[in-house]
Amino acid sequence: MSDPYEKLEAYLLSSTTTSPPTPEGLQVHINAIRGGIVPKLGALSAIWPGILQVLAYPSLSNESVALLVDEVVEPIITSGTSNWEEVKTTVGDAETLLATARADTHPKVKKAAIGFLSFYDFLDGEEKCFELVQEIVGIITIEKQPEGAIARVEKVIDQFLTSYFAVRPAVIKSVLAIRKKAQSSATIISRVQELTLTILRHNAFGVDDIPEDLVIYRIANDDILAELMNIQFYESLLDLYLPPTIFIMAKPAYLEIAQTYKSLTAINLERSAASRTLGRLSKSRVGVFSEIDNSLGIVRNLTLRDEIDRTMLALIPGEYIATVNPQLIRNFPVSTASLVDILINWCHTKEALDLLQLDTPGLTKLPVPELLRVGKALAESYHGKKLLVSLPGVMEVLLTRRERMGYTIMRLRGDVVDALAESDNATLGPYWYDRVREEKIRGHWGSEENGEAKVDIMDRAA
Repeated sequence: MSDPYEKLEAYLLSSTTTSPPTPEGLQVHINAIRGGIVPKLGALSAIWPGILQVLAYPSLSNESVALLVDEVVEPIITSGTSNWEEVKTTVGDAETLLATARADTHPKVKKAAIGFLSFYDFLDGEEKCFELVQEIVGIITIEKQPEGAIARVEKVIDQFLTSYFAVRPAVIKSVLAIRKKAQSSATIISRVQELTLTILRHNAFGVDDIPEDLVIYRIANDDILAELMNIQFYESLLDLYLPPTIFIMAKPAYLEIAQTYKSLTAINLERSAASRTLGRLSKSRVGVFSEIDNSLGIVRNLTLRDEIDRTMLALIPGEYIATVNPQLIRNFPVSTASLVDILINWCHTKEALDLLQLDTPGLTKLPVPELLRVGKALAESYHGKKLLVSLPGVMEVLLTRRERMGYTIMRLRGDVVDALAESDNATLGPYWYDRVREEKIRGHWGSEENGEAKVDIMDRAA
């Protein structure tokens, strides 16, 4: 008998209730196993009957149990050299292992039971497998869960998600339904967050599969979600579903996050996450801009305001455009860059132009390089051209040459002229049609076409 596992098996089976294995005796055999022997398929079958026998001895010391599990059982589990058929035959089926994991027994044995469950093949049908997963999910709330056990629970659930797709939302609900017990620590809550994100990453069908409970920011005070759905976790959820235009959030979430941002007691990390999240959520559902506006009415932080306004850029003008509060654009002190980006993004449809209600005084307040950028975008669409010719003051600025035009100004102005020159007399009208043709013939550089480009202060603003 040369196999160290077989020798250990013989030693265990030769023991009795009155003469259990001693730590010293176990150590001799464990040292032999440590001597470079890699667990192989069948090692579990060879050793388990003896382990099962001695674990039943009431006089077996906790030290001996820990030694057996850590040095003999755990290497077999972590090596992956066993399989579910062997585990089921020698150790027990899924129900037996679950009972062991929940039992009032040695924590090392509980962890090993969960480890054996990680070999489960999920071939018993979707319904039965899901029931098993729900049971396994419940294990993570057991007090004093041994180190590493929760990671094994996650592994089992991950394997289930790989095997079955249709019930993923139900698994998410199962995780969200976990209640806190006694001294549930922050570590447990953090692990539930990680587990939830792991499950959501497997969601192959889009956000329609996310249960409604997930988007409610506050529910019963005794529910784990009260601590689970903090601001950093919300931001992590958004990372899974970019762009967040499809992530439907309940209105109270905006108010809660706004309060987090405005709170004098919030730490910088929370305030920063709240700022980013509010900006990203502002494009997450129809009609949200007025809600954001109302909930953040007293916030005067221009960085946050600008961040929220920038999120409008992802909106497709059309059905969403009618829900936007025009005052958000016209009245808030957003930065010039943000305002110009919004104008350029939205000026290609009549609905957007009607909403923006662009006028000469408003546009001519922009620096010339920025106005030329907006003018170029307007000139590239039919409705934009019609708007420009209705604003003679803007057209004059766009077409007027200056004594010291730097390269940036000349290039932008040339782009505007080129775009307008593609229109006919009916679109531009006789006066502007002739003006545009004249500028087109003169070229971008005019009488200084072959001269060196000059630089003026307006270039620095572009």
